[in-house]
Amino acid sequence: MKRGINIGDHFENTYDTDKEFINPVKDWYYDQIVKLGFDHVRLPVRWSIWTDDKNGFKIKENFFYEVEKTVKRFLDCGLEVILNVHHFREAMDEPMKYSKKLYAIWEQVGERFANYPNELIFEVMNEPTWRATDEEWNQVQAEAVKVIRKTNPTRRIEVCGIDYSGLVALDRLVLPDDDNLIATFHFYDPFEFTHQGAEWSPSMKDTKGIRWLGTDDDKEFIMARIVAHAKNFSRTHNNIEMNLGEFGAYYKYAKPEDRENWTRCVRECCEKLGFSWTYWDFNRNFGLFDFDGNLRQEIADALLKD
Repeated sequence: MKRGINIGDHFENTYDTDKEFINPVKDWYYDQIVKLGFDHVRLPVRWSIWTDDKNGFKIKENFFYEVEKTVKRFLDCGLEVILNVHHFREAMDEPMKYSKKLYAIWEQVGERFANYPNELIFEVMNEPTWRATDEEWNQVQAEAVKVIRKTNPTRRIEVCGIDYSGLVALDRLVLPDDDNLIATFHFYDPFEFTHQGAEWSPSMKDTKGIRWLGTDDDKEFIMARIVAHAKNFSRTHNNIEMNLGEFGAYYKYAKPEDRENWTRCVRECCEKLGFSWTYWDFNRNFGLFDFDGNLRQEIADALLKD
């Protein structure tokens, strides 16, 4: 696993749970991802709104079927797949309170995919927030790994720290007692550049005009941040495999050339350090493609042109 892309804003952003689920992943995605040279995808899934909470948190079959079909098709294309629990917002804030539901989800997902090849990777949960404590999250994450191991004894599992899978939180992550883990983190620094104009962020929605010129100081800032936390974490934990699970710059106000420079810098930093990376995202707000399916060549070059 080296170069990957998130299928963001698809399976994790559907709210019409009383309607028949329509698979948001289009046929053309598969060939394009392989053709461009990616070797893995991350499939964020919002299982938590597709459960029957009065019936043991049973995942609704129509949704489960579409996720499984998509995972299988990506695997059949020769891609590795990271499958996670995404946007379980209640558990992101209060993991102890909602741990029973998280474990129930992983019991079902683990059983469903138990016989799938090891090219399928599980990620316990996306971005536990700063509202959770390190102690709570370390405890819940370790228990979730145990739940997965009941049906998937050899599958790779991605784990993260709190503060939205932040770099600094790695320093406080206690790894579960398991020999087949990958540590993952997200990187969007400097935030005022990568999220300028982001409507979902009150502090950023009116921000614009922030440049990232790729000076030597700019590049050194990014490398130093990643080394100080991610590389140091790996070194002190028996050289555990590291995956940058999300990085990207919102398209709205950032200049294309600045997005290209920043994206290339982060990608090259990871590759120099021996980390795999998974860009956010395929064809939405940070997309490699725009909403109409047109390739943003500057992002493609930043990610894939050596």
